[in-house]
Amino acid sequence: MITTANPRLRHLYVVWAALENVGFGGLVYGWGSLVYVLRDEGLYLDLCENLTDVNPGFRNETNKDCHARSSKLELVYTFASVSVGVGSFVLGQVNLKWGTRMSRIIASLVFMIGAFMIAGVTNDTPWLIFPGLSCAAFGGIAFLTTNYQIANLFTVGRGAVVGILNGAFDSSDGIQLMIKFGYESGVSRRTSFLVLACAHTLTFVSTCFFLPKDYIHSPHQTSEPLDWDQKDPRRKQSAAEPEGSFRHLFRHLCSSRYLLHLCWLSVLYLRFSAFLGSMNRTLQRQLVSQDEVSRFTNILLYTMMGGIVTSPLSGAFLELNVICFKNCSRSAFAQTMKPLVIPLALATTFGAVMSTLVLFENPSNLYAVFIFILLLRSSLFTFSCAYIIHMFPSQYLVSIIGITTLIGSSISLFQHAIFEWSEYRPEIEANVFLLILTCLTYIHPTWQLIKCHKLEQQTLPGYDTI
Repeated sequence: MITTANPRLRHLYVVWAALENVGFGGLVYGWGSLVYVLRDEGLYLDLCENLTDVNPGFRNETNKDCHARSSKLELVYTFASVSVGVGSFVLGQVNLKWGTRMSRIIASLVFMIGAFMIAGVTNDTPWLIFPGLSCAAFGGIAFLTTNYQIANLFTVGRGAVVGILNGAFDSSDGIQLMIKFGYESGVSRRTSFLVLACAHTLTFVSTCFFLPKDYIHSPHQTSEPLDWDQKDPRRKQSAAEPEGSFRHLFRHLCSSRYLLHLCWLSVLYLRFSAFLGSMNRTLQRQLVSQDEVSRFTNILLYTMMGGIVTSPLSGAFLELNVICFKNCSRSAFAQTMKPLVIPLALATTFGAVMSTLVLFENPSNLYAVFIFILLLRSSLFTFSCAYIIHMFPSQYLVSIIGITTLIGSSISLFQHAIFEWSEYRPEIEANVFLLILTCLTYIHPTWQLIKCHKLEQQTLPGYDTI
C-alpha cells in the first residue's frame, strides 16, 4: 500500500478513476431504467387494485400506473437522492479525520450491501429497494468525491480533469440501461446486480495502490481564505490553529463565497432532481403505449450518457476562462473568482431554458428537454466542484463537497412535495415555480462579479464583509 500519490502516474489515475465513476458512481441517476424494470416485474402492483385510478393506456399490464404506486416509487428515488448527500457528507468527515483510504473502504462495503439488497428485491420484499438503492447511492458518490483529489496532481487543466471525472459519473446511467437491456433479453435483475456487486471489488486496486492513505495536496494553495487582507487579525488566529482543524473548516463554510454557492447548487439540483424523478410519470401521462414509454426512456438514458463528452467540454470551457482571465487583477480573490463567473451563469441558463421547455407538453418537445437536462447536469456538477477546488484549500476538498452535497440533497426532498403538487394541481403551476426559482440563481455569479469589481478598486484585497 502507498502513502503518497505518484505524480508521474497521474494520467493512469485519471483513467482508472473514470472507469470507477462509470461503473459505480451514479447508479441512482439511472432510475428511469431501473423503475421501468421494477414496474414490469410488478413491484407495488398491489397498490393499484382500484382500477379507477389507473392510467387507461396501461390497464391489464404489470406496468399499469396509479397515483399510489407512482408516489411509492418516486419516494424510492427521493430517499436515494438524499442518500447521495448523506454519503458525501459522512464519508467527507471520515476522509478529513482518517483519510481517503478509510472512507473508500467504507463506501465500497456500503455499495456492495446495497447492490445485494437490490438483487434481493421481490414482490414479497419490495421494501428492500429503499435501503438497497440508498446504500448504492451512499457508497457510489464517495468514488467521485475522493477521485476529485487527482486534479491536484495537475498544474494545468484541473478543470478538464474534473470534467472528465464528472462525465464518467454522468455516464454511469448507462449501467442501469445495460441492466434494462439485459432484463429484456432474459437476464434477471438479480443476476445483473450480483455481478455488479462482485465487480465492485476492483475499486480496491485504486484504494490500496493508487490513492494515498490521507489526501492529495495542491502545491499552490494555502489554508487561508483568498479574500483575507494581509493585515486581517483573523489571519494570525488562523495561523495558530492546526491545519485541517474543524474550526478552520467552519470559517470557510461561513464565508459569503461558500453560502452563495450552496444556494446556487441547491436550487439547480432541486430542478434537476424534480425533472428526473417525475420523468417516468410524465412519459406515462403524455404517451399512449408502454412501447413509447420504453423508447423515450432509452432516449433519455442515451442522451444522459453524452455526459462523457459534455462534462469534459465543460471543464475545457472553464480552463479557457482561467487562461483568458490570467493575471487580470491584483486581488487573489478576483483573479481566482473571475474565470468562474461565466461558467456559473451558463449553468443557470441551461436550467432556465430546460425549465421553459417543460412548460410545453408535447412528446416532440422531449428531445430538446433531454439535451438541456444533459447540459444542466454536466455544467452543474463540473462547475460546482471546480469552484470548490479553486476557492478552498485541498485538505478540505472532500469535506466541503460532502457538506455541500448533503445540504443540496436535503433541499431536493422538496421534490416529493412538487410531485404531489403536480398530481393534484395543474402541473404547469409547479413548473412555473421551478422556472422562477432557477432564474434566481443568477444572483450567485452576479454577486461574485460585483465583489471582484469591488476588490479590484482597492490596493489590497479586502475583507469578506458580505
